[in-house]
Amino acid sequence: MGRKILKGKDAKMLQKPLKKDIKWTPKKLTLAGIGLLVPYTAILVYIIFSGVPLGLVILMIAFPVIFFVGYSLLYYLTKNL
Repeated sequence: MGRKILKGKDAKMLQKPLKKDIKWTPKKLTLAGIGLLVPYTAILVYIIFSGVPLGLVILMIAFPVIFFVGYSLLYYLTKNL
């Protein structure tokens, strides 16, 4: 069988991006933060009470904080005013 040639509407659909840009508002940022923070806190509490070494607990707390501070710093230094 031969290939089907795309016409009109089908060809236009291929040119549209698949993802929509999210317009981040303070409310959406807060909800996204809560959505990430709740499961991460639950995992952290479980790991603390399961008896892992203190270094791992400190690393699990410090890594997201360092990542967030670094990302925020890069964002504020490179944003257009």
